[in-house]
Amino acid sequence: MTVFQRMVLGARAKLAREVELCVLPNEERVKVFREQTKTEKPVKCVWNVPGLEEIGPRKPKPNLLTPLKLFYGGSLAPSRLSPLILQEIIKLAGQIELEIVGYATYAAQKYIESVVSMNKEAGRKTISYHGALSRRSELLAVADSCEAALCLMPMSSQDLNMRTMAGASNKPFDAMARGLAVVVSDIPDWKKLYLPGENHDSGKGYWISDMGYGIAINPESGESVRAGLEWNLNNREKLWEMGERGRQKIQKEWNYEKMFAPVLTRLKIN
Repeated sequence: MTVFQRMVLGARAKLAREVELCVLPNEERVKVFREQTKTEKPVKCVWNVPGLEEIGPRKPKPNLLTPLKLFYGGSLAPSRLSPLILQEIIKLAGQIELEIVGYATYAAQKYIESVVSMNKEAGRKTISYHGALSRRSELLAVADSCEAALCLMPMSSQDLNMRTMAGASNKPFDAMARGLAVVVSDIPDWKKLYLPGENHDSGKGYWISDMGYGIAINPESGESVRAGLEWNLNNREKLWEMGERGRQKIQKEWNYEKMFAPVLTRLKIN
């Protein structure tokens, strides 16, 4: 650990012991935070959910005569949007299209160039890159044209933040708010959150739930990615049902106003 890192952690611990309340977006992060800072102050877990004003209207049922559109929003890097997924989408050119909004990290500048060039391989515009849109409304408009969102994480990581993104990542919640089904990684915490109830292993590399808001795949397995994409393609009405179920979940429970209410109540009391 560097001197700077020790200074940052020391300042973090000092603040945690002096403030009235600490707020983190994941239960495991809460546990580690308490252990690291030794704070005795209350620590609340509040997910990174959207506000009620960002919930979209009920989406119309899909037009099965048009390609299935998938959405990806966020930082662009192979660990989040792997070449494996892009290659499988390219193979289904004409049936699936991918809409990308986001920015490439410094280390991934050449990656985005390769992503865009994949259209040449497909012989048609299968992947559309909109860049980092300046307005939130523009991003949501792109999302609204899609039926499902790719919200994938690496299957394993040495980075605590990467391992504890369930609830901390706003991508799935934002997608659900616009009526999109979510495609998440086959990671226990993520399946518990987005595939509630009993998870069913398809035996083909993806997981589904009768009460879920999408499906789970292994983004590092070609077989799983392929099977998951084909399921989405062949079950677009079920995908629509998942998206609508997710939109209603955001509207009723998983919104900023409701989840942040206990924090606001405590701040008003004090």
